[in-house]
This record gives sequence, structure tokens and C-alpha cells, in this order.
Amino acid sequence: MLTIGLYGIPDTTSALGTTFTHDHGVALMRDGRVLTVVELERYTGVKNDNRLPRFLSAIIAPWLQPGEDVRFVSVNTFVGDSFISDDGNLRIEPACEPGIPEILYPARCHWFPDGLTRRPAEAWVMCHEFAHVASALPFIGTFPYQALLAHVDGGASRSACSFWRWSEAGATCLHHAWDDLKDVVNNFNANPLARAILGEPPSAHLSVPGKLMGYSAHGVCTEEDYRWLRDQRWFLEHDDDPVRLLAAVNSRRSTPLAAFETHDAGLMGIAAAFQRAFEEQVSATILAQAARIGAIDLVYSGGAGLNIPTNRILTESGALRHVFIPPPASDTGLALGAAAWVEFLDHGPLPLHGPFLNRFGLPEGDEVTVDVERVAAFVADRRVVGLCTGAAEIGPRALGHRSLLARADDIDLRRRLSEGIKRREWYRPLAPVLCEEAARLVLGDVAADAPISRFMLGSWPVADAYRDAFRGVMHADGTIRAQVVRADDEDNRFLHGLLRCLWEKHDLPGVINTSFNPRGKPILHRHEDAMPMARSMGLDALVLPDRLEIL
Repeated sequence: MLTIGLYGIPDTTSALGTTFTHDHGVALMRDGRVLTVVELERYTGVKNDNRLPRFLSAIIAPWLQPGEDVRFVSVNTFVGDSFISDDGNLRIEPACEPGIPEILYPARCHWFPDGLTRRPAEAWVMCHEFAHVASALPFIGTFPYQALLAHVDGGASRSACSFWRWSEAGATCLHHAWDDLKDVVNNFNANPLARAILGEPPSAHLSVPGKLMGYSAHGVCTEEDYRWLRDQRWFLEHDDDPVRLLAAVNSRRSTPLAAFETHDAGLMGIAAAFQRAFEEQVSATILAQAARIGAIDLVYSGGAGLNIPTNRILTESGALRHVFIPPPASDTGLALGAAAWVEFLDHGPLPLHGPFLNRFGLPEGDEVTVDVERVAAFVADRRVVGLCTGAAEIGPRALGHRSLLARADDIDLRRRLSEGIKRREWYRPLAPVLCEEAARLVLGDVAADAPISRFMLGSWPVADAYRDAFRGVMHADGTIRAQVVRADDEDNRFLHGLLRCLWEKHDLPGVINTSFNPRGKPILHRHEDAMPMARSMGLDALVLPDRLEIL
């Protein structure tokens, strides 16, 4: 039985050039195992692509076997519940009106795989909210008993946040709502003042959250700014006129600004207020729901799961034993969550998978035959080295197969990599990667053992003795957003060996790890595209599975 999870209901482009569905994808599973995930942007090369109906038939055709039963699970969204491919070969329409607390809804399925002959296929429409949560299953196997399952995102199907309890009875919905967290979440993707400060148009709403999170770390939130923004309802109801927004900001300042300028300390403070509101309200809401049911384990997903300072509050609260956030916490994980949930219902706990699930169009196997000592010498010599090995990561974080590596102790090198090679804004931080052995000394056992440190989704303070080694990536509060590569990570053996070599032979406990892509483009996927991209970006060296290329 082939299970095909889909997230691909499109919307129309608004007059502002903004699309509200994004990160379409397909996940294919069989017998509890993930065959591949196809993030559409990696397939087409268009960032956040939302045109799955155009490409679906071609994407799934190579995976269909003669005579094999196929079932479809389509994730819904607030813009609709039905999926219809552009060629008309697949139609999935719910048999009744979907809503929460149900997770799966039977659907009518019209499928013509060859464009001519209808073939029977079972189908469901899946609740967007729970698809986020279920995207964790391939990485944890099953949900912990009596765990709180939480989703927080800008807009799912019927809510911006939902909370579920996992027990013998399965998943029970505790609460879902549009209003509880909608404002603070929208501050990170649809706030006119935040966009004006960063100089971003409304169409950039998908890139603003990460930028605002990074920018806010440079500011200090004052109580006066916090109260002012709260009283103005964070300017969410304001239009996108930068002149009027600047006038509103200047009315609070003794020295008026002539224009929005990201180096202004006052604007950094306003950004810090946005971040503080998000941290406080999201963490308080999640912890209150956990306390309500006595949960000490949290499985948390949705785009809000990418907000690192909030994740730190949750992990350091003392109220939770484990916090798990899957690598594709954003909408990139919805198709996987759909397929994984149906496979879980059939097979029970799933085999544990690593994050390297974008396998389409790539050679089998993750073995790298390049000499780690030679690569380590290049990194130690202040070179920027690209990695393109094996399958690609799922989600927005590069975790070792599509990465750019550089020394983490060199501020000038960090600027060259971030602002020069990747053309990112000055205020955006980079994150380091460490082998487990070094992480236990630099960050402590809690960080080294934390499930979210595998996926670069947490931050931890650096021990005083190692602060100089991470001065190029350390945040103002002395923390780093670290990825920790374990010795038993079978699909990341090359990176672990490289990190061990850098630690033991070059006294580098960690290095910068950022995604292999220029600004505005998806993360590199195909091996044959690595060399042209490396040359165009100006890298110093490139690691492919069988060779090291000096550029």
C-alpha cells in the first residue's frame, strides 16, 4: 500500500502580491517508512512554491507500482478543503464539512493516473492543525503517553493554535481558537510596522518572521514601548503607509527619524517588544495547557516552533521533561504529517527516521568517501566550504547535507559568509554545529541530549571557556542556536567525523552551519546543481559524495 500525503490547496494571488498558502509538498510512505518527501520548492526552484496542482501527476508517477493500492491524504487549509490537480487527473473532495476536533474526514476521490482510466483509491482530508503535530511521528515513532500535542501557526484550517492530549484513546482536542494567539503570531508575518522597520513589502511575509527574530535580539524592550504597542494593538490594523507609520513612531521620540533605519536603537527596541510579546504569550499559553492536563512531555509544531527564544523558555521552564519540535515545523511538514498519521494508524509506532527525507531525483545512499582531515584543514584555514551529500534535509534548516561551513570564531568570516556570499541583512545571526563530544563541554549535557538540538531548534548558553570560539555566532545574551550531531547519527556520519577532526586536531569545538542557497532561492537539492551554485556564490571549496573540489 502506497500512502501519498499532500499539502497543495492553492489560493489566488492578492492585489498586494501576497499568497496565503505556501510550501506545498508531497510525502510518500510504504509500510511505515518514508520513501521520500518532495518539497515543491526543491522540485521547481521557486521559493515557497504553492503550485502543487500543476506538478502533482509528474511528481508521483515514478513511485506508482503496477497493481499496488494507493491512498491519498490531503491536508486542508483556511482557503479550502478540496484538492484538484490542474490536469484533472486527481480530485479529492471531503464527503462532509471538515472541522475540529475530527482529524480525518472521508473524501470522494476521482483518480485517473494515466489520464484516461479511473483507478479506485481511498482518500481523506486531514485537519491542517493535526497534520502539523503528526509531522513529528517519523522522528519520534509515537507520542509520549499523556503528552501535550500543540500547534501554533498563523493560520491553519479553523484556528491559529490547537492543543491535544495523547492517551489510550488517541488524540483528544483540548482547545483550538483563532483569537488566543493570532495577534502575536501575526506580528511576525503580517505586522505593517515590523515590515516597515525591516524595509519589507507585504509580499515578503514568509521571510519576515526569521528576520524579525534575528533583528529583535539587537534591541532592548522598554516597558513604555511594550505598553504603547499593546495599546495600539501592535499596529496590526494600520495600513502599510510607511510615512504614517514613521509619523506614529516619531510621535514618541524626541529626535524624529527621517526614515526607517535598521541601525536605530529605538527601532531595535520596538522589534524586541514584538519578540517579547510572542515569547511570553506563546509560552504561557502552551505551559497553561500542559498544566491543565498534567503533561510533562510536549510535542510542538507549526511555524511558531521556529522561534528559538520561545523554545528556550519552554525547555528551561522546569515544567516539562521533554520538548520535541520536528525539523519541518513549518508548512514544509504538512504532507509528511498527513502520510505519517495514516501509516501510524495502520502500523503503530513508526521506525525512527533522520531529517534527510528529500530523496527524489537523487542517487541512493549517503556514503561520503572524501577525506575528513583534508576538509577540516580547509575549514580551519578560514575557507567557506559547501556540503552537498546524500539526500537533502526536510524543513528550513540545513543540518549537514546541504550546508555551508566556516569557522565560528571569526567575525569577519561570518560577515563574508552571511552578508557577502548569502547576501543576508547585517542583523541576521548564523548558527553553529558541534559534535556531541564537544557540545557536552561547551553547552552541557542538557543541550547535548535535548531532542531539539539535533535539528537546530534550541539555544543554550556557552561555557565561559569557549566563548571566544563562538564569538562570530554568539547572541547578545551569550547563547548560540546550536545543532548537535550525535555519534550515532547514521545519516550524518561524515559531518560528525569532520566535527570531531576539527575539535581534536584544530581546536575548533564548532563551526558555522548555514543553508546552501543564495538569498531568495530554495536550499540546493540536486548534486549536479552544486558546482554551478558554489561558483556563483563564491565558495572556496565544495564537498560532493566522492570528491572535494577546490574553487
